[in-house]
Amino acid sequence: MNPVSNLKTSLLAGAFLLLTSGAASARYAAIVIDADSGRIVHEVESTQRWYPASLTKVMTIYMTFAAIEAGQLHLRDTLSVSAHAARQPTSKLGLRQGQAISVENAIMAVTTRSANDAAVVLAERLGGSESRFAAMMTQQARSMGMYNSSFQNASGLPDEGQISSARDLALLSAALIRDFPQYYRYFSATEFAYNGRVLPNTNKILKTYPDADGLKTGFTCGSGYNLIASARRDGHRLIGVLLGAHSSAERFQQMANLLDLGFEKSQLGAYGMPVDQLRDANFTPPPFQLSSNRCAGSAAQMGADSSSGAADPIRIKPGKSTRLAENRPVKTAEAKNRAAGGQWAVMLGDHGRKIDADVNLKQARYALGPAAKSGQPHIVRVKTKGRMLWRTEWMGLNSNQAKDFCKKIRSKGQSCTLLPG
Repeated sequence: MNPVSNLKTSLLAGAFLLLTSGAASARYAAIVIDADSGRIVHEVESTQRWYPASLTKVMTIYMTFAAIEAGQLHLRDTLSVSAHAARQPTSKLGLRQGQAISVENAIMAVTTRSANDAAVVLAERLGGSESRFAAMMTQQARSMGMYNSSFQNASGLPDEGQISSARDLALLSAALIRDFPQYYRYFSATEFAYNGRVLPNTNKILKTYPDADGLKTGFTCGSGYNLIASARRDGHRLIGVLLGAHSSAERFQQMANLLDLGFEKSQLGAYGMPVDQLRDANFTPPPFQLSSNRCAGSAAQMGADSSSGAADPIRIKPGKSTRLAENRPVKTAEAKNRAAGGQWAVMLGDHGRKIDADVNLKQARYALGPAAKSGQPHIVRVKTKGRMLWRTEWMGLNSNQAKDFCKKIRSKGQSCTLLPG
């Protein structure tokens, strides 16, 4: 090889190292958008390419909804399970070859249990084969402006060619809610009854974050722990995407912080550009998030550095106006000051299920009318007499507001207890 060729090779190798090191150092990717306007509220590395894992299934279900609306498929249609679908690895519903499953049950299995076998059943029905359906998914992504996305399967199982970004997944989620509001409820279901079993939704954001009503979790060693979540508060909907958490608990906690930050910034009118206008020429490969621990073997198979992926925990600063500090003892003088300055609360009730607490909160908003703009509604997990319950509270009130709240709520036949600061 001549000196010029050697120089070119060295330059290309150096450029590749810069690109891959930049990708490997990407700690996480995140974005929050206003669902109605499509404007960005907050974002971090949102155009960085990432392995979508089971967030891929949002596109699978989007295309299923589109087929239903076009009359190509019906909720009560029955689908036959192929050998390929039955062979899918966990997570799965446990479908057997030759078994029949309805379209609606397949949808529910995907949205609540992230079932790979059910996703493939839908894909084969719509595309003839999973590979052809994946090509259809990529084509659909292109038509929606998801310029960083390419799909190789319907489930999100590991594949070097299956990539997306936080920005693209936010676009997709907004489109799903906008285009198919009548079917979005499948992503809000807290449980799935199938063959005599009641299976809980694996998306814990529905139980841990007030006003959250969907969407989807995802995990592979390459992607880390991913989450798309949508929350609606006072008629205002945000969509958040978080990619690359190092544990399931981290993704739910940091998504809560991400949504809190989003609601605070949106209340201030701090909007950025429309998400569909966000473009970036950074096409560096996706990082391999968990290659430093139990996923090191998978990292080697995917060509990633098995020593990479070690990083500090994600620390997204939560919004100040929407989440309250944990309860702590206060001195008598401080308690008096808080009571005078707007730190009263009212307790609306305890509930065995989070969905019942959500309903209680909505009923309270209806009873309060314009007064609901004061204070901060909150749902917290409490332990009472050995039972874990969901408690609905309204905090940040002064004494007069708290008394007026309870008066209005009780007039509608609902429970209300004053909690002085």
